[in-house]
Amino acid sequence: MLRPSSLILTICIILGIGWVLPALAETLGDSADVAIVSTSSYPGHFAKVEVLLRSPVPVAAFEFHITLSNPDLLNFHTDSIGVDSMIIPVDTCTGPPPHGDSCLVDSVSVFAMRYCFIDTVGSLISNSWLIYCHGDTADTNLPDCKRIKVIGFAPLNNPIPADTNYQVLFRFGVDVLCLSDTINDRIETFYIFPGVYNYLSDPQGNLIPFRYHTGELSVWWSVPGDATGDSVVNIGDVVFLVSYLYKEGPESCIREAADANADGLVDIGDVVYLINFLFKGGLPPHH
Repeated sequence: MLRPSSLILTICIILGIGWVLPALAETLGDSADVAIVSTSSYPGHFAKVEVLLRSPVPVAAFEFHITLSNPDLLNFHTDSIGVDSMIIPVDTCTGPPPHGDSCLVDSVSVFAMRYCFIDTVGSLISNSWLIYCHGDTADTNLPDCKRIKVIGFAPLNNPIPADTNYQVLFRFGVDVLCLSDTINDRIETFYIFPGVYNYLSDPQGNLIPFRYHTGELSVWWSVPGDATGDSVVNIGDVVFLVSYLYKEGPESCIREAADANADGLVDIGDVVYLINFLFKGGLPPHH
């Protein structure tokens, strides 16, 4: 069974629709802007990153490959690992080419696919657009996702209208890694490079030139005493440490944060230190 994404792409290729093969489409003179909004997050957290669009002409389709400048800081969030498929024409004739169409037989190719987080609620494409977000075809053999491809198709006669103001196109998700406070390079830059694999298209299949504006995610240093990684220090951190020390609970994402008394160890002394701070007017946690 073909997934909808593969079926639509196959039909469009057969019919020769220009916005599926953007390299063959005529380029328009007006330029659009695609911008990723800079944001920040804490180690070990999930974050949504907004992608904005403004275009002087209607937009009926797009494809963006988004990559990371520093893959040691975060991963694109994986929703699931599944199976996708596509139809590939296979030449069954022997002898020197060219061969006629009668030699071509459709063959179904099945492959693993990583499906990544995408959010369109309240965005320009929240109404009936077909939207897909996945990793590279071969990256299912890897533990993490370092590049995503986002593809969108407008429903018939319902493109994104022209608008000179920035509006949210979609949001992708990232998982910030558990970064030690000793790491100083804590800025991730997201890139989209215009080209044959990154495009906007109007309803007639014409390419819309666009300028791309990079966005950054800054990873905060940990909060001293914040063993749970929720960016606040409260009784939950005491419970977390007790669970870790005596009930085989998970370890804190950032060890320096769990070391509330900054003695280089995570032990009962940190539990006592946090209780004194929270309930007895003791000194605040520190690094």
